[in-house]
Amino acid sequence: MVGDQKAFGHTMHWHASSLMSLSFAWALLFSVPGWTTGFLQADVDHGDHPATGRKLASPGPEQVDDFIQVDQDARHVTLSIMATYNDANYGMNFNGHFKGKAYYTIPLGWKVTVSFKNMSPVPHSAVVVEEVMTRKLQVGEPYFEGGASKEPLKGLVKEDSFTFVVDEAGKFAIACGFPAHAAGGHWIGLKVKKDISTPELFFPAPVQP
Repeated sequence: MVGDQKAFGHTMHWHASSLMSLSFAWALLFSVPGWTTGFLQADVDHGDHPATGRKLASPGPEQVDDFIQVDQDARHVTLSIMATYNDANYGMNFNGHFKGKAYYTIPLGWKVTVSFKNMSPVPHSAVVVEEVMTRKLQVGEPYFEGGASKEPLKGLVKEDSFTFVVDEAGKFAIACGFPAHAAGGHWIGLKVKKDISTPELFFPAPVQP
């Protein structure tokens, strides 16, 4: 009986210690600024992100043709997406823009090819997701079949291309799939619309990094 009581006591002590350790770990994790309950959202500061040192201004409206090529007859558009185009947003940008300030509009049913290039030594990727997913630490799987660069969670060092069909209208994003990058603003908009006949790219006024 005494042996049983000691065993029970040791068991209870182990459970209590484990729970305390687990509670401490969770408290430590959620004390980090920008981490929120359930890992669902983040406001991440990437101030220490090593950029390229490219001090050029982000492209403006007059330069959109450099980043989109349209084949109207084939209903096919090619998007040129460059990660860390310059040092804007600490390098966390596509084509020099971030947080959806630049966006593509694509007619429903078109084929889209993304020509992706990473200008930074830091791993980046491109994945098409619903716009709301950009607030999450991990953006998840591509919304459209084939809509991501290779291994988006790990990121790429150089370049890749991928093709998909936008078969559903809505607000989407081309986001970096590396954990927490999209939450730090590394995404641009992709709007699929029923009432347009040709793809377009909209850039805001040039941004100085």
